[in-house]
Amino acid sequence: MKYIELVLKAKDENREDILNVLYDNDIYIFEEEGKEIIEELDKTEKDWDFVDERILNLEPGMRTFKIYFQESEIEIVERLKEQLYSLGELKIEETDDEDWANNWKKYYEPVEIGESLVIIPSWLEYEGTHENKIYIEPGMAFGTGTHETTYMCLEALEDYVIEEDTVFDIGCGSGILGVAATKLGAEKIVAVDIDSKCTQVSKENAILNNVEDKVEIHTANLLDVVDGKADIIVSNIIAEIITEMVPDLKKHLEDDGIFISSGIIVEKIYMVEEALIENGFEIIEKREKNGWALVVGRICTDSLED
Repeated sequence: MKYIELVLKAKDENREDILNVLYDNDIYIFEEEGKEIIEELDKTEKDWDFVDERILNLEPGMRTFKIYFQESEIEIVERLKEQLYSLGELKIEETDDEDWANNWKKYYEPVEIGESLVIIPSWLEYEGTHENKIYIEPGMAFGTGTHETTYMCLEALEDYVIEEDTVFDIGCGSGILGVAATKLGAEKIVAVDIDSKCTQVSKENAILNNVEDKVEIHTANLLDVVDGKADIIVSNIIAEIITEMVPDLKKHLEDDGIFISSGIIVEKIYMVEEALIENGFEIIEKREKNGWALVVGRICTDSLED
């Protein structure tokens, strides 16, 4: 089959802007090459079983990003072309590889999270001790458990979900958070995403995990179509959209309800904190991981009288 390879060579100083573009387009699976990778892993060339010579030959202060797409994803490629062209030297090529559709699978292994959750690629067996198994197709999804924001959300759900909870997942992507909540004991999940491709994937993952009877999925914007109240609302989007949603949260949370928010770069934690406090929430927890943040808020009891 044919696939499209997008290669971006850029200065180190543009890394954050490039990552923001990729994450805004729900792209978390890509190759990144830079000399500092060796330094970050506290290793030198002689310590590696294999060192790609392309890394060693990179110019100082430069790095490359590689992203692979199927032919059917040409619209995404064109959108990235427009958004990335000013950030580096861009090259897009179409290549034949009849095994491409399966080659990427060798890079995936089960991911254990917290005390009980484990994300398992659907084609693999899991022999570990984590009991709450979540099966997923990484190649079709936005949110595989490996990205920092998803990982932190899963950790937080393990800490806060209790039996028979109702959980709203706003900006559900692959649906992985809702599936995880059911495994942790939630009785009902309402999952919402503005992208119909995401909601279709969420349905497929709910079926894959045999929890479709507990998961209600909508294609819509944020809380627009959500009725009733939840014990927990989780949203893994970006700081700007989270702050936009905060004023409507109380209408959809039970008394003493919990709001778990992520997709926030560390520098923008203050935006989410301020919005929550201004709208009658107390900040009960913050977490950070590799430049990303998670904020947990709870409705203040005395604010319910407002």
